[in-house]
Amino acid sequence: MEVYILVIKIQCRMLILEVSRLIKKVFPLLLGVLIGALVFGTIGFASGSQRQITVDFLPLKFFFNGVEKHLEQDQPAFVYNDVTYVPVRFVAETLGRPVEWDGDNLSIFIGEKSSGKQKIIVGSDATYPPFEYQDEAGRYVGFDLDMMAAIAEAADLEVDFRDMPFDQLISALRSEQIDAVVSALSIIEARKAVMDFTDPYFHSGLIIAVRPDNSSINSLQDLKGKSIGVLSVTSAEEHAKKVPDAKVKSFGSWEQAFLGLEEGTVEAVISDYPVAANFIKQGYDLRLAGEKFAVADYGIAVSKNNPELLQKLNSGLQTIKANGQYDIIYKKWFKD
Repeated sequence: MEVYILVIKIQCRMLILEVSRLIKKVFPLLLGVLIGALVFGTIGFASGSQRQITVDFLPLKFFFNGVEKHLEQDQPAFVYNDVTYVPVRFVAETLGRPVEWDGDNLSIFIGEKSSGKQKIIVGSDATYPPFEYQDEAGRYVGFDLDMMAAIAEAADLEVDFRDMPFDQLISALRSEQIDAVVSALSIIEARKAVMDFTDPYFHSGLIIAVRPDNSSINSLQDLKGKSIGVLSVTSAEEHAKKVPDAKVKSFGSWEQAFLGLEEGTVEAVISDYPVAANFIKQGYDLRLAGEKFAVADYGIAVSKNNPELLQKLNSGLQTIKANGQYDIIYKKWFKD
């Protein structure tokens, strides 16, 4: 291992970031940032003092999600006092985050600059087309997300969406890991006891889906003794468990539930009406049996400890309904 005497002068042109050797987990382990240009010279501190340091240039390799990425030749990483230093721009931009240097304020912005708006973390389970899901390009899209973005704009909020399993959303909200939930969440008494809801934004209900060749199931009563697929911790699951002698199978996503129905794992699926209709529209070979039941409204959930946020969300919702933006978003996702 060769050791070089490196002399550095801080000139605020290049950003050096201290990271853990476990580069794939770099962001949670960021420990410090050095601002400077890596050139041969001296290290200048605010006090004007100078000193020489000894660093190790090693043939380091960097892997991001299993893919090797390479530093520019004029931006080497090095080891000093058993700590690895890597250019912050290399790390951030490789992970898809922009970097901006503000020399006037001696500030580094990784990601977007603060908008000055109140930032809220909103949880959503992106397996609910057309309300929230990932499209073919991997982008999070859907009615709920468009509506929430419009509400945030009207209420002067900044939203950070977090995708998480549906059965974790309520516990994450109650433990204040997130500030709100928008995920086709029905306003029911059991939930109202532990969280607050905005005014309703969507009117829905449950429906039974079966295979086209199944003519024996046309109502909730017909499900007695049958195998029923549902999503965990939903009102659909609650209703399925009330069916006498039914064998209820809880799935991790609606896609898994409807695939299970197509493949014969279950004889029927109980889901929200728009969700089932959307899967059929996508080409799933199923039919809707009977009429909607357990009609309910969707609302945005917030902690009972956050009445200020509830008021802002209600205000934003009222604004987009009054100015016609809600109708535009609705027609985009529910043309039929």
